[in-house]
Amino acid sequence: MSSGVPRIPTRILFLWAALFAPLGISFAQIEGSAGQQGPKPFTATVAIREGYDSNPLTQSYQLSTDVSSSTYSSVNPSVGYNYTGLQADLSARYDFQGIYYPSLNQSYDIQYNQSFTGEYTYSFNPRFNLTIADNFSFFEQPIGTMFSAGLAPQTNVQGNILNLGTIKADYRVTDRLSMITRWNNQLLNSDRPASYNDAGTAIQSGSQSQSNYLNNGAFQQFRLDFTPETIGTFSIDYQLFDYQSDQNFRDNQQVAFSLGADHTFLPTLFFSGRAGIQLNDNYGAADNDANVGAGGLNSGEQEIGAYPFVSLSSTWNYGQEYGQQNSLKAGFSIQIQQSTQATASDAESYNLSLDSDHAFTEKLKLVQTLSVQLAIYTPNYSKEESNQIYNQLNNPNLNYQGSGQQTVASYNCKLSYAFYPYLSAELGYTFSTYQSYFDENNSNGGSYNRNVVYIGVRGTY
Repeated sequence: MSSGVPRIPTRILFLWAALFAPLGISFAQIEGSAGQQGPKPFTATVAIREGYDSNPLTQSYQLSTDVSSSTYSSVNPSVGYNYTGLQADLSARYDFQGIYYPSLNQSYDIQYNQSFTGEYTYSFNPRFNLTIADNFSFFEQPIGTMFSAGLAPQTNVQGNILNLGTIKADYRVTDRLSMITRWNNQLLNSDRPASYNDAGTAIQSGSQSQSNYLNNGAFQQFRLDFTPETIGTFSIDYQLFDYQSDQNFRDNQQVAFSLGADHTFLPTLFFSGRAGIQLNDNYGAADNDANVGAGGLNSGEQEIGAYPFVSLSSTWNYGQEYGQQNSLKAGFSIQIQQSTQATASDAESYNLSLDSDHAFTEKLKLVQTLSVQLAIYTPNYSKEESNQIYNQLNNPNLNYQGSGQQTVASYNCKLSYAFYPYLSAELGYTFSTYQSYFDENNSNGGSYNRNVVYIGVRGTY
């Protein structure tokens, strides 16, 4: 959502092929930015896990058939590279996961997940930095996520391909005034687990085209140092979304204006807050008066809406014990958004996140994350008005859903014990749930619960 804070998911694969070569990178000991010998520039890890998954296909508990469960085996290798120079910094990481579910006994009982992140920063001078970044992920595993794209969240519980590339300039105009300028390009392609067709001769991907979109945007932020501890911000964020499927008139553009502050209460306690207003213009390929009459859902006086939003976040770094910085992070945001034409509702979007990283001893560590996304829908029209707008009196109630809500929540917990610096054991648990309820034509469609527990080992070089 456009809270004025640069979005975290980030980074255009082909750029790295062009960037690696001219830098003359060699996988050897390198000079740090101050000329000192730094740590080895690359890392490699592999995790092997055995576990149990109560619902690997995220099947709805409303189905008449039993929900499939399975034990599983997974291998998770990853490689990373970090380079720190006098003027340039470069980092890249590739993660792979292969999972085998023996109890599924289907074409998709082996699934793969992959991700690549890369970032290159060049400092032209002490006042001006340029960063090019890309974040690419491919998941065959169904993961419940609300993609908030300026409209009501599009809830995806399938696999997906998501790529986000950014170019960001950070420059200080005066000793107290600095600015951030950012361009972003994001591509989302949702997909359910692949399966063979009836003849068994080809794989059908089952694309969820109604969720697929291309997003381009520009962001400008002005930052003023009121005191060494307090920085005030003013941000302008423009985003354009183009959906693959336009039948629901979900193509839209938005511009958000926000005021905020970043404050350091203590050297270990940080706070950030943003509040503003977002203007949405919802349009589509078939957006014209011939389809919807004057004053209807698609008319000019109702297309552009102004909606408030607010976001708060805080980080507390505490107890630097056992050579590790413990941390606790929390974030909360509220946004009212235009909805799709299909639901004919505005949506209140609430998002909560909590992260904890704590070391009990030098070898024993616990990491926890909690994420909750809630969208509450309120219809703009009665059932009769909605049917008239859509001209579907021959198919009454086809689109009308009434009031409703959707919730996506997940909790992750991992306890690790390091036998040696290069070898550790892991015990983990994950709970995820997707709940959807509308008054009509939905009930609890697609709702599911999922529990995963695992034990494994991790080696690091």
